Amino acid sequence: MSSDSVETMEVTQHIEIKIRKWFQLINLKKNGYITKQDFSEMTEAFNKEFNLSEKKSQALKMWFEDQYEMLVKRGKAITAKGGNGGISKDTTPTLMEVERKMRENGRVSEDETVTACKEVLSINKNLYLENFKPLVGSFFDAFDVSDSGYITTETFQRGMKCFGMTNMEAADMMFHAMDTEKEGKFDKERYVGHWVDYLTEDSLDGVIAQFLCRM
Repeated sequence: MSSDSVETMEVTQHIEIKIRKWFQLINLKKNGYITKQDFSEMTEAFNKEFNLSEKKSQALKMWFEDQYEMLVKRGKAITAKGGNGGISKDTTPTLMEVERKMRENGRVSEDETVTACKEVLSINKNLYLENFKPLVGSFFDAFDVSDSGYITTETFQRGMKCFGMTNMEAADMMFHAMDTEKEGKFDKERYVGHWVDYLTEDSLDGVIAQFLCRM
């Protein structure tokens, strides 16, 4: 059995609030539940807004619809090899149930989503981030319509509309907060980094949190 150490993370009240805000952002129907079909419809919204290439569309669709299945697969593989930080029905029961529901196009509630995130982060922070980073990275790729490696406030605002955000003044303020170098644009590494900070920092005053958590 492996004795390698695994980084874990305590999900504080602030972080739980941010997980809930994340769920509410992607819950376009505002009904308190997410389904695989909802993710498929979100992909179509991005396709319509950005006229995505097949490659970008398929990547976005995969990370939206199959994120839990891929997370569980990675976690089970760790467990099967005797490693630390793996997942099973004993360690992450809610995650396993969420994965089943998503696979079968069932409905996943906000509370289930929060609990599933808590379960994974509390046993293996990096396992969760291995899924989270490419998920938000696929958003950046969709926003980057010219494939320049950067996004601007205009494409960022268009992308946030796909998440149901209607306050474009707030979206513009969020963009300029994320643009820490004040260049009028930023790259994928910075974008993903801000979202990782959002998920992991025990604060509601971060670059993204200061806007999403006060909406």
